[in-house]
Amino acid sequence: MMASMFVVGAAIGKTSLLSKMSTTLIKPNSSDFKIMLGLAVPILFLGCFTNATATMAIMIPLITSVCAEQRKSLSKFMYPCAALAQIWVGWLPTGGNAGGYIANNTIIENLGGVGKWTYFTTFISKIPVMLILIPLVCWLTVKMAPDYGNIPSQADQEAADAKAAENRKKKASKLTPSQEKFTIFVFAAVVVSIVICALTGISTWYPSLIGAFVLVVSGILSDREAISAMGNPVIYITVGTLPLATALKATGADVLLADGFNALTKGMSPIMIMIVMYLVCMVLTQFITNSAVTNAFKTLAALICVQNGYDATALMLATIEGSANCYLAPMAAPAMTMGSEAGGYSMKDHFKMGLPLAIVRFIIFCIYIPLVFPLK
Repeated sequence: MMASMFVVGAAIGKTSLLSKMSTTLIKPNSSDFKIMLGLAVPILFLGCFTNATATMAIMIPLITSVCAEQRKSLSKFMYPCAALAQIWVGWLPTGGNAGGYIANNTIIENLGGVGKWTYFTTFISKIPVMLILIPLVCWLTVKMAPDYGNIPSQADQEAADAKAAENRKKKASKLTPSQEKFTIFVFAAVVVSIVICALTGISTWYPSLIGAFVLVVSGILSDREAISAMGNPVIYITVGTLPLATALKATGADVLLADGFNALTKGMSPIMIMIVMYLVCMVLTQFITNSAVTNAFKTLAALICVQNGYDATALMLATIEGSANCYLAPMAAPAMTMGSEAGGYSMKDHFKMGLPLAIVRFIIFCIYIPLVFPLK
């Protein structure tokens, strides 16, 4: 499902939909807030089907072009756009992460527990994050972003446009209007079908696989494009954690690790256990890529819950949410690194802009997640 949804997302990226979004929403001499809103729409659209890294790779030339046209500094928008891409990705269960709930249940079941993740678990867990952090980024983070005067020149704009055009040319020839309509139709059909399957109990990977197959057979994507779009590193990391759970149980290491964690958290309430796990992941992810932290610690969280009779969904969400709080350092996530380099920020700039986002997301977790997904 992950691989096929990445393929569907790649097909949407070949259409002119993104450029039409930006030109329609961002008018000449717009304010910083209106420009950010105009950039937010394609970011949120891309985040439904691709990961944050792919979103920023597509958006950086577009941001450069918009800044050149509006005579605005890149430093005003690169970090907010990277943060927005990181916040939104994976919320709607339509992209490459749509099958993540299956992987999470597999980890729990391999450890001897009962998986309770559903297709909509991640969606429900992030509702307040989206409602609060997205407006916060569009309003406050843009205001906080430094203005270094790094306004792209006309030559920079032309270079960005040429690079984007070259990338499109390398990937495939331009789609005809009928092909664009067909691609959008297939994409919409896949999304609707996945939701229907999830609600009716049918396996959700069928629609995405059929949609990817149709897009390749119809010539929208070549076989090479489909393979390169599959996000192999993400899939390898996810799949690689599944046998780890089995190995921990088979060797008895699960009991040792659970006993060690129980000794460290002895006497703590369930809410405090979740908060401790969240903070550990949040701190580590500032120095280690967030995806690596997530995949390592959610297995540990599932193990601890199975051994203690807790609800594994709650503690696994603590690791996922903690790792997603990756706004304080540029090395926390590839998308943040890309935004930091393109915007020309210092570590101090990055930390200053990310601190309000990190604090607000932590508070949301402490109030919302233990209430909706209790550990016991």
